[in-house]
Amino acid sequence: MTDRSAGRGRSREPLSRAALCAIWATLAIFLALLALMATRVASGEDPALRARAAATPLPPRRVLVRRIYERRVIVHLPPDAPPQPAQASQQVSASGGYASSLPVTRTS
Repeated sequence: MTDRSAGRGRSREPLSRAALCAIWATLAIFLALLALMATRVASGEDPALRARAAATPLPPRRVLVRRIYERRVIVHLPPDAPPQPAQASQQVSASGGYASSLPVTRTS
């Protein structure tokens, strides 16, 4: 137990002079490049911003609206009226004499 507690009490060794110079030089170069890029953007020399400003806006898209008018006629028959035969179910096939099993539809 005494060996572990002895290791915790030590402080780090101070950085060498060469390490401090490298850290300060890196920080100075970073700040210089940041200042250079900031002045270029402020003066309008940034190619990415220039391309965005020069782009022409797209013309508005034309939208074609088609209206479909569907007319439905609902016929109410009195309860005592005879049922009206449907035209599609009354068709007789030429070969068998029976009504077709598939309903007859037409499209227009």
